[in-house]
Amino acid sequence: MIRSNHPKILVGNKQEEFIHGVLKSTAGDFIVNEIPLYEPCGEGEHLYLSVRKTKMSHEELIRNVAKEFGVSPRDVGSAGRKDLQAVTTQTLSIYLPGKQTIVPESIGSIDILSFSWHTNKLRLGHLKGNSFAIRLREIDLRLFETIEKRLDNLKKTGLPNAFGPQRFGNYGNNHTLGHAILLEDWDSLVLTLLQGNDRHNMFAEKGEYKKSLDAWPFGQPAERNVLQALTQGKTKQQACKTINKHMRTLWVNSFQSAVFNEVLRQRQQNKTWDSIIEGDLVWNHDGGGRTFEVSQEESDSNEIKIRTTSFGVSPSGPLWGSKMRLPSGKVLQMEQSTLASFGVDEEHLTKMKKYAKGARRPLRVQVGNPVASIGTDSNGDFVEVVFELPAGSYATVLVEKLLSGEA
Repeated sequence: MIRSNHPKILVGNKQEEFIHGVLKSTAGDFIVNEIPLYEPCGEGEHLYLSVRKTKMSHEELIRNVAKEFGVSPRDVGSAGRKDLQAVTTQTLSIYLPGKQTIVPESIGSIDILSFSWHTNKLRLGHLKGNSFAIRLREIDLRLFETIEKRLDNLKKTGLPNAFGPQRFGNYGNNHTLGHAILLEDWDSLVLTLLQGNDRHNMFAEKGEYKKSLDAWPFGQPAERNVLQALTQGKTKQQACKTINKHMRTLWVNSFQSAVFNEVLRQRQQNKTWDSIIEGDLVWNHDGGGRTFEVSQEESDSNEIKIRTTSFGVSPSGPLWGSKMRLPSGKVLQMEQSTLASFGVDEEHLTKMKKYAKGARRPLRVQVGNPVASIGTDSNGDFVEVVFELPAGSYATVLVEKLLSGEA
């Protein structure tokens, strides 16, 4: 798996199967441009800004923009989070009812490229997709033709729509934290949250919570709040209740993603991830993400096969929750069996509704306008890959497939 907690990401180590490459050697090696779902109409109470940031977190971006315009961060809307170790362009909205404002050319290191007005706040998912220009370093350029062939194959088959490592946090354990929340396993939640190899982690492991709190770095409010509660003699359950709901929801969403990735892995193993089978809930790419059921006869029909080949439809997988639409037959059995392997049942799903209602997600997505090329700059040789992906899909997953050669 590609790790997201280090600026240099090494991918591939087996000469016969993998191509070695370095991703995100510099921020300029990972360029993301948002493809908007709609253009602002030019009037309304929401100021729409097209901004460009470099090596800046989503939270810092929102804080800086909110401060500049004198509003709460809650009044700043965005269609999606963008990578930290990257150069990214995206649209933000700022709620400014009845206010006249001067729009600066920049806010610190944030460049403002253009602005307009619109009638509603920009919300998560209000984008068509993202375009990427990614430079991979330390690649044996003699293998460039192999990369081109793999990219062409992804164009034909689609990209397995797995969640990338960013979804699982800097330490790759957000899904474990979400799992503990669903099971109400407060001991595991505290253990996972506070574990590590640093001095403050060691104090927590020994139960020396006051020493751990005193040594714990600032900027990690969930950990510090839990430690504060434990030093006051609160139970671990009470301590976990101090974690804000936004963070708990993020962790539960990550658990949903881990289960989805496991279902996708199984469908890849049995070679049904890119084809419709009986019992599938079919994702309609041209219908705003609506799903529909198919019978055995329909799944074998030429019409479905043609629509699948042309990326009109794809099979879908589970983002589990109490309101999630269920497939049928063997597909349902496999998805339920996968969920059960995590120790989660219907009772847990009912409790989960405070964090996530559940949804379906396509098992594959189309790779738009892919092109690979070789270049050289001041940092040396590189292979650049340019492509587009729908909203919610991960460029790092595509890079993994290019370098690993796996379907």
